[in-house]
Amino acid sequence: MPVINYPSTCDVKAVFDFCNEIEQHCGADKVVIDFSSMGRIEPFTMVYVAKYIREFNRRNKDTVVSCMGYQSKDYAANMAFFRAFGLKHGREPNCVDGNEKFVPYTILRVQTIVDEATKEWEAEQEVIERRAAHLAEILAQQNSGHLVDALTFSIREIMRNVYEHSKSKSIEYCAQYWPYYSKVEIAIIDNGIGLKASLKNNPHVQIENHSDAIQQALMPAISSKNYKGAIIDTNDPWHNSGFGLYMINRICRLGGSFLICSGDHGIKLDEVGKEHIDLPHICRGTAVRMVLNTSKLTELSSMLAKFRDEGYEIAKQIKGVGMYEASAASQMLSRDFNKNA
Repeated sequence: MPVINYPSTCDVKAVFDFCNEIEQHCGADKVVIDFSSMGRIEPFTMVYVAKYIREFNRRNKDTVVSCMGYQSKDYAANMAFFRAFGLKHGREPNCVDGNEKFVPYTILRVQTIVDEATKEWEAEQEVIERRAAHLAEILAQQNSGHLVDALTFSIREIMRNVYEHSKSKSIEYCAQYWPYYSKVEIAIIDNGIGLKASLKNNPHVQIENHSDAIQQALMPAISSKNYKGAIIDTNDPWHNSGFGLYMINRICRLGGSFLICSGDHGIKLDEVGKEHIDLPHICRGTAVRMVLNTSKLTELSSMLAKFRDEGYEIAKQIKGVGMYEASAASQMLSRDFNKNA
């Protein structure tokens, strides 16, 4: 009977190795996960591992997965980590919004967004931004300011990607703010088709593998819906221009980092550069980890204007892109749409 030890670190490579080790026991009669060595655990670790174990259970219905050593892991239990993958211990996902600068594991159904938008007679993206702003205010413990704006924009754009491209039925997320370290981490994961399948809708993008798909998705003006020949309503401030992921990773690279995983590959970006990560266990859907250095954040409009202009210059070099002018939503929060009309 294999016993798999949960890593003592929340380093993403250790987490991926842990998932790889579980994957090697597909078809076993029983697998035991020992959480005794679990030390610090962060949002991305929680959403990625919980989703992976949950999917492993679904794919291996004849394998009994049991756990040990988790009883004293109070932080993870309070963040709803254990119950997120089916272990009856700690808080249930979605039970509260959180407080004290954290957002516990939450599973938001896409249909809930659609229903709320229908009820309020507004665009689904407006609902997404409102929810993103609410999460930003919980994390920052304030109602306005550079941090709230940057968090609202970043959370909104990733959630928009899930809603508009992934075909996922849910958005799973978790977040924590550590003021002492000037650090915020937001993790968002979906159960959708992944970047490779999504970008295949763009006839001008050449994609052979998941690494290609991720690299293309991170470029400005690359999208499954924005390309030469596509019909785009540029009067719609929410039209898809392919700038969302580009803008977010630029914000995160101001002293923080941006990690995105899909399929068998992951790419991490920070001030130092780019790192490729192979994932033998396969990430079904797309997983994103945003780490923001709060001491480096300035006025959102100024940051985005700088990144937008640099993105335009890059987009001009790319063949087959459609309208490479960033949509209003990719350049600001919705409260500023009318100001810029």
